[in-house]
Amino acid sequence: MAGYLIVEERMMQPSKAGGVAPHPHCHGLLDYLRELRQEVFPFPPGHRIRVVGLEDVLRAAGDPPREVAGFIHETMAARANALERMGGFVQVVFKSRLHHADDFWFEVGTRRISLRPIFGRIQHRHEHGSEFFLASFNLS
Repeated sequence: MAGYLIVEERMMQPSKAGGVAPHPHCHGLLDYLRELRQEVFPFPPGHRIRVVGLEDVLRAAGDPPREVAGFIHETMAARANALERMGGFVQVVFKSRLHHADDFWFEVGTRRISLRPIFGRIQHRHEHGSEFFLASFNLS
Protein backbone atom coordinates (compact mmCIF):
# COMPACT_ATOMS: atom_id res chain seq x y z
CA MET A 1 0.00 0.00 0.00
CA ALA A 2 1.18 3.52 -0.75
CA GLY A 3 -0.21 6.99 -0.16
CA TYR A 4 0.02 9.91 2.22
CA LEU A 5 1.04 9.39 5.82
CA ILE A 6 -0.26 12.39 7.77
CA VAL A 7 1.47 12.81 11.10
CA GLU A 8 2.08 15.31 13.88
CA GLU A 9 5.70 16.36 14.29
CA ARG A 10 5.58 15.28 17.95
CA MET A 11 4.93 11.68 16.82
CA MET A 12 8.16 11.59 14.81
CA GLN A 13 11.75 10.86 15.67
CA PRO A 14 13.72 12.42 17.32
CA SER A 15 10.88 14.10 19.27
CA LYS A 16 9.46 10.67 20.11
CA ALA A 17 11.72 7.70 20.68
CA GLY A 18 10.45 4.88 18.48
CA GLY A 19 8.25 7.34 16.57
CA VAL A 20 7.81 7.66 12.83
CA ALA A 21 11.21 8.02 11.15
CA PRO A 22 11.28 11.18 8.98
CA HIS A 23 11.89 10.70 5.27
CA PRO A 24 15.14 12.28 4.08
CA HIS A 25 13.80 14.49 1.26
CA CYS A 26 11.95 17.43 2.80
CA HIS A 27 9.86 19.79 0.65
CA GLY A 28 7.69 22.72 1.59
CA LEU A 29 4.12 22.24 0.39
CA LEU A 30 4.34 24.85 -2.35
CA ASP A 31 7.59 23.37 -3.68
CA TYR A 32 6.05 19.89 -3.60
CA LEU A 33 3.00 21.05 -5.55
CA ARG A 34 5.22 22.83 -8.08
CA GLU A 35 7.20 19.60 -8.58
CA LEU A 36 3.99 17.61 -9.09
CA ARG A 37 2.83 20.06 -11.78
CA GLN A 38 5.93 19.48 -13.94
CA GLU A 39 5.31 17.76 -17.24
CA VAL A 40 7.85 15.04 -16.48
CA PHE A 41 7.32 13.38 -13.08
CA PRO A 42 10.31 14.55 -11.00
CA PHE A 43 10.67 11.79 -8.41
CA PRO A 44 12.42 8.45 -9.03
CA PRO A 45 11.06 5.12 -7.74
CA GLY A 46 11.73 4.67 -4.05
CA HIS A 47 12.12 8.42 -3.42
CA ARG A 48 11.06 9.11 0.18
CA ILE A 49 9.44 12.54 0.58
CA ARG A 50 8.44 14.54 3.64
CA VAL A 51 6.16 17.57 3.08
CA VAL A 52 5.88 20.42 5.59
CA GLY A 53 3.90 23.65 5.62
CA LEU A 54 0.39 22.49 4.65
CA GLU A 55 -1.11 23.93 7.81
CA ASP A 56 0.62 27.29 7.19
CA VAL A 57 -0.82 27.50 3.67
CA LEU A 58 -4.34 26.64 4.87
CA ARG A 59 -4.08 29.07 7.78
CA ALA A 60 -3.09 31.88 5.42
CA ALA A 61 -5.80 31.00 2.87
CA GLY A 62 -8.65 32.51 4.87
CA ASP A 63 -11.82 31.01 6.26
CA PRO A 64 -12.83 28.61 4.84
CA PRO A 65 -9.87 27.76 2.58
CA ARG A 66 -12.03 25.93 0.01
CA GLU A 67 -10.34 27.12 -3.19
CA VAL A 68 -6.84 26.48 -1.87
CA ALA A 69 -7.81 23.06 -0.48
CA GLY A 70 -9.42 22.19 -3.83
CA PHE A 71 -6.29 23.19 -5.74
CA ILE A 72 -4.08 21.12 -3.42
CA HIS A 73 -6.39 18.11 -3.73
CA GLU A 74 -6.57 18.33 -7.53
CA THR A 75 -2.81 18.72 -7.93
CA MET A 76 -2.04 15.76 -5.69
CA ALA A 77 -4.80 13.57 -7.18
CA ALA A 78 -3.63 14.34 -10.75
CA ARG A 79 -0.30 12.63 -9.97
CA ALA A 80 -1.77 9.69 -8.04
CA ASN A 81 -0.66 7.07 -10.58
CA ALA A 82 2.89 8.39 -10.80
CA LEU A 83 3.14 8.64 -7.01
CA GLU A 84 1.84 5.08 -6.71
CA ARG A 85 4.60 3.89 -9.07
CA MET A 86 7.13 5.82 -6.95
CA GLY A 87 6.02 3.60 -4.04
CA GLY A 88 5.78 4.08 -0.33
CA PHE A 89 4.24 6.94 1.58
CA VAL A 90 4.71 10.67 1.24
CA GLN A 91 4.80 12.04 4.78
CA VAL A 92 2.77 15.18 5.45
CA VAL A 93 3.94 16.65 8.75
CA PHE A 94 1.91 18.97 11.00
CA LYS A 95 3.06 21.05 13.94
CA SER A 96 -0.56 21.36 15.12
CA ARG A 97 -2.51 18.59 16.82
CA LEU A 98 -4.66 16.58 14.40
CA HIS A 99 -8.23 15.60 15.32
CA HIS A 100 -10.36 12.84 13.88
CA ALA A 101 -14.05 12.25 14.53
CA ASP A 102 -16.84 13.09 12.09
CA ASP A 103 -14.23 15.22 10.28
CA PHE A 104 -10.43 15.36 10.07
CA TRP A 105 -9.00 18.73 11.13
CA PHE A 106 -6.54 20.87 13.02
CA GLU A 107 -7.30 23.99 15.04
CA VAL A 108 -5.97 27.52 14.96
CA GLY A 109 -7.27 29.20 18.08
CA THR A 110 -11.02 28.60 17.97
CA ARG A 111 -11.00 28.05 14.19
CA ARG A 112 -11.27 24.48 12.89
CA ILE A 113 -9.62 23.82 9.51
CA SER A 114 -10.83 20.63 7.83
CA LEU A 115 -8.39 18.41 5.97
CA ARG A 116 -11.14 16.25 4.48
CA PRO A 117 -11.39 18.41 1.29
CA ILE A 118 -7.75 17.53 0.60
CA PHE A 119 -7.35 13.96 1.81
CA GLY A 120 -10.90 12.58 1.64
CA ARG A 121 -11.22 9.35 3.57
CA ILE A 122 -8.40 8.58 5.95
CA GLN A 123 -7.46 5.66 8.14
CA HIS A 124 -6.51 6.34 11.75
CA ARG A 125 -3.55 4.24 12.92
CA HIS A 126 -1.57 3.64 16.09
CA GLU A 127 1.75 1.83 15.84
CA HIS A 128 4.59 1.62 18.34
CA GLY A 129 2.99 4.36 20.45
CA SER A 130 2.68 6.78 17.53
CA GLU A 131 -0.58 8.05 16.08
CA PHE A 132 -0.88 8.89 12.38
CA PHE A 133 -3.35 8.87 9.49
CA LEU A 134 -3.23 7.31 6.04
CA ALA A 135 -4.81 8.47 2.79
CA SER A 136 -4.43 6.86 -0.62
CA PHE A 137 -2.76 8.73 -3.46
CA ASN A 138 -6.15 8.72 -5.18
CA LEU A 139 -7.45 10.88 -2.30
CA SER A 140 -10.90 9.33 -2.39
